[in-house]
Amino acid sequence: MDTNAIIYYGKFFLIGLAAGLVSFYFLAGTSSVILSALLFGGPLMLAYYLKNRAIKGMEDNFRVFLDDLRDLLQAGVNIADALNIIARNDYGPLTVYVSRLAAKVKLGIPFEKAMLATFGEIRSILIRKIITVINQTLRSGGNFMKVFTTSAQYVEKIERLKKQRNSRTMSTLFNAYIMFYVFVLIIIAMQVYFIPMIQDTPSISADLLSGNLSAISQASEIKKPEINFSAHFLDLLIVQSLFAGPMIGKISENSLVAGLKHSLILLSTSVTVYIIATAVLVPAPL
Repeated sequence: MDTNAIIYYGKFFLIGLAAGLVSFYFLAGTSSVILSALLFGGPLMLAYYLKNRAIKGMEDNFRVFLDDLRDLLQAGVNIADALNIIARNDYGPLTVYVSRLAAKVKLGIPFEKAMLATFGEIRSILIRKIITVINQTLRSGGNFMKVFTTSAQYVEKIERLKKQRNSRTMSTLFNAYIMFYVFVLIIIAMQVYFIPMIQDTPSISADLLSGNLSAISQASEIKKPEINFSAHFLDLLIVQSLFAGPMIGKISENSLVAGLKHSLILLSTSVTVYIIATAVLVPAPL
């Protein structure tokens, strides 16, 4: 891991550590102490998700960059002038790398070395693979225009295959959400209907079967321990959301990191629905 990555993740780690310690101080000894772990790991997961989203944005813009470069080369513009023109365009998170590439080539660095040094910093398997193919082809005497045309077509094909995969897994994604919210409804039904029935039912011991009425009367005077089912169910929803999200991301986008957004959606909606439903439907204690 390079220095920039250490600094990047280090900031989020310190934020998560501070949030986790503060929340643990206030929530220690309560059933909501699990939130301390979430606040500790949440910033790191967010950092990892943002980094991967930026890489995906670079991959999406890389094909546009190759297309623009190919068009200028077809028009007869040399590689240095073409890069200077392209550097003025907006390629999202890839823009800064295109500007660096143009500056290096302008200084006289060979295009192959400049491209490898610039785009090699991006932790993208797709971009690194294309850069390797371009460099090897150009070193063996390949034509600039043909190389970039083929590379652009390859990236476009990869994107098309990804879109086809996403469309085919949409039904699976929909079913996963449906099953999760059915689970939420079951939890709400247990909290609203079944838990009050259990709490209101007197305990039956073996003395009832033997006819020992005095033992029954004594047992009835013993106060049952109070169990906070609401807190336990809430923790269950949190854990289920955190684990269901990455699985949905793996199925739909072949990425566990992409599932973090699904975890956030499931967590926020399920907890909100549960709190509102129990507040409205569960009778207040007398």
